[in-house]
Amino acid sequence: MHPVAKSLSAVALLASSALLLPGWAGALDTFLVGPRAMGMGGATIASATDTTAQYYNPAAFGFFACRTASGGRIACDNNDMGRKTWGVDLNASGGYRLHNEFGVFLDDLVDIDYEDLSRRGVRSESDLRELIDLVKNLDGLDDPGNAITADVNAGLGIRVKNFGVGVRGFFQATGQVVELDRENLGIAAGDLDAQIAAVAVAGNDGAVLLLTPDQQEQLRAAGLSQGSIQKIDFLAREQGVSPAQVEGITDLLATVTAQSGGVGLGGTLDDNTTTVVLRGFAVAEIPVTYGYALNDHWSVGGNLKLMRGRVYATEILVFDADSEDVLRDADKHYRETTTFGIDLGVMGRYRMVNFGVVGRNLNTPKFDGPTRTTELPGGPRTTRFPDVKIKPQFAAGVAFIPFETLTLEVDCDLTANETTLPGYKTRNLSAGLEWDAFRFLALRAGARKNLAESDIGVVYTAGLGLNLWAARLDVAGAFAAKREEFDGKNTPTEARLAAQFSVDF
Repeated sequence: MHPVAKSLSAVALLASSALLLPGWAGALDTFLVGPRAMGMGGATIASATDTTAQYYNPAAFGFFACRTASGGRIACDNNDMGRKTWGVDLNASGGYRLHNEFGVFLDDLVDIDYEDLSRRGVRSESDLRELIDLVKNLDGLDDPGNAITADVNAGLGIRVKNFGVGVRGFFQATGQVVELDRENLGIAAGDLDAQIAAVAVAGNDGAVLLLTPDQQEQLRAAGLSQGSIQKIDFLAREQGVSPAQVEGITDLLATVTAQSGGVGLGGTLDDNTTTVVLRGFAVAEIPVTYGYALNDHWSVGGNLKLMRGRVYATEILVFDADSEDVLRDADKHYRETTTFGIDLGVMGRYRMVNFGVVGRNLNTPKFDGPTRTTELPGGPRTTRFPDVKIKPQFAAGVAFIPFETLTLEVDCDLTANETTLPGYKTRNLSAGLEWDAFRFLALRAGARKNLAESDIGVVYTAGLGLNLWAARLDVAGAFAAKREEFDGKNTPTEARLAAQFSVDF
């Protein structure tokens, strides 16, 4: 595997293996906490019935153990929350997103025989195809919208009547190319135009249909003949290069051509400064929860949270022989801050209908960013990564509960929430249902859509819960309908899993 693919594959593996990194947890994005919520597409703000209400709506605690004066069930308690006196829940969830075409570009790079192309230059049609693939995929990875994001969360919650306490951890990380060195690639030794001119291309139609006149002139000025430009245009069309990609590819090819003069392109790979940044944010929370029922219909609740957060940042030189060592030590590069957070929620319940509104991190907790020094061929570079501020997050939901064993809910984020991928936000619209069939098997299904971005598409969810008297086991999964190539497989652009064990009285 050539150095580009090897290093970028390692970045992707590290981001998608975040669960294995000790002490990492996160809270920029909104998360799917627990399998009940995941199975219902994340729609539980108005119907949370266990300790995950600490995250989704702490006002639910006001209705736990809430009965009539004679100890009976309140008429509007349509999902019988009043029967819940105490409980313990242990859950974990994790997943990833492939943004735009990150996986496609990475997979294509892995397939290129980079060492051979660097050593021999362009000697055949397959070499020319690989050169076009190389510049196409390097330019694609240079697009700030192409990245991989992984997140995990886990928690232990205990509730006793209207009180709750927990330990919850959240983590999110993103791997992204932030600098592409177009000059020091060490490829195409010798006269590139002469090499391309000597290559016979099967099926060549003799037309230039993809490159604009200005782009053709740019390549001619760099030293390519019209015949070579035509061959590049033909193979680029055959290899699925889109008009949107042509400008970046033209710039790279012009650089390759202008600097190929018998000594290779610009400089060696040792001089290359192509850089990947791995950004991560982690927070461990200890929420103390209290809910208060104003009357039979309305409840308020809140969390006071001790928060210990880490802002991670690592710069990796893709072509550096030590890049894998840097990746292995990425979890050691962080700055840690201790602070607190405040959440508040409101829940209303009427005959067959519940309402919920929650505001998280209302005090905008702030966590200090680290300073990192990266050794470059020309000397060290020091980067001060920005502080992380968790801005307040607001969401609302409405649940239809016609009888105790059936719940249908729709939730929507009222704010667009930031993530560890700069410029990328989430604002989810979620819908789901739960049917507690025969009292021992809960079946769940749902869907969610990010209204703030369009790269992932609709994410479908499903789950089930097995009730063994006081103990309960729940599992759930989520996957996007949209797919792309990643690691040689046709992979959903988003996928998640969750599990929980509960003792419930």
